[in-house]
Amino acid sequence: MTSTSSPRHGTRTRGAIFAPLEDVGRAVRVEQRLADAIRSGVLRDGERLPSESELAAMLGVATVTAREALVSLRAQGLISTVRGRNGGSYVTRAKLHDPDAQAARLAAMSRVELHDRGTLHLVVLAGCAELAAEYADAADVDLLASLLPEAGDADPGHWRHADAELHLTLAALSQSARMTRQVVGLEADFGALLRQPLGDPEFQAFTRTCHEELFTALRAHDGDAARKAVRRQLDRAVDELAVLHASYR
Repeated sequence: MTSTSSPRHGTRTRGAIFAPLEDVGRAVRVEQRLADAIRSGVLRDGERLPSESELAAMLGVATVTAREALVSLRAQGLISTVRGRNGGSYVTRAKLHDPDAQAARLAAMSRVELHDRGTLHLVVLAGCAELAAEYADAADVDLLASLLPEAGDADPGHWRHADAELHLTLAALSQSARMTRQVVGLEADFGALLRQPLGDPEFQAFTRTCHEELFTALRAHDGDAARKAVRRQLDRAVDELAVLHASYR
């Protein structure tokens, strides 16, 4: 299955997803890690998962534990199984970001919950940016810059996908598997909602400016400036989302 992600980004992020569990956990732990990876977009629609035995070996769990996790993911509609020579378990996430479902979810949130989720997202991503400034090289920053939509591209879907890819890549550049998995979980839980304001061309332009400030900071290995660039973008995103949330009340 082809992917638009860079090999460097893909290897680092997937390495965090498929890293061994710290202890031999129940199927629910395997299920949650894979579900987060699917919902966040690390594992793409149509992507083939490792086999039960391969997954068990990668995560350090029993084969039966991996099998139970896959059964649960299948029941949730997150994967489908194909039999036969080219069979296996494939990601099915096409319906995860249905606009009506996202609007209903946002409307059901309290203002306090919205702010709380946004704050957590901001703090973790800003921390990733600060760490990435220590480790990122020129090729890493070039990769991040390549993820931005072309000038003049105002398609909301392109912007939302690019922003998610950029944040996941930034997490991988922190060189912390724990931090990367934390961001994957946050993306699965709140990322799609946080990017609703990217339907506005003015906010797209603001986001581009913030990301370009981030790239400059990373090239200079300036952790403080990198953190501030991410905070600036996400602060505004949460504010815009709060306005949208108020319109549903």
